[in-house]
Amino acid sequence: MADGAAKARRKSAGARTARAKPEPATAPIARRSKKTLGDDFAAALRADFRAHGAGVIAAVRAEKPDQYLKVVLTMLPKEFSQGLDANQNSLGQLSDEEIRSRIRGLEARLRPFLDDRDLSGAARGDGSAPST
Repeated sequence: MADGAAKARRKSAGARTARAKPEPATAPIARRSKKTLGDDFAAALRADFRAHGAGVIAAVRAEKPDQYLKVVLTMLPKEFSQGLDANQNSLGQLSDEEIRSRIRGLEARLRPFLDDRDLSGAARGDGSAPST
């Protein structure tokens, strides 16, 4: 009898008890629905840019040249922006005319890339479909 009781104690000591998982307070958003939401947003943004992009870019360039220049600089390859002097990159110290001058210089450098016939109309700035 002592042997049977000892075996029962050993089994119960080593046995694992099933633990109930606590239920979350709110159900998490499914991974697929997050992806779908992101995809839907990107599609809507693309459609809006195709419809209004060139006009908005022109308005920003005319009304807020400092913001336009910041966007242009973010679009340039990293190697290009690393070659700029740190003092030249602080827009707060430049006059509006100096900023406009830099924008004109950047536009001249970027023009060969923007004249590519494979670009969409929004990227070319005319809103039309690419020519074939």
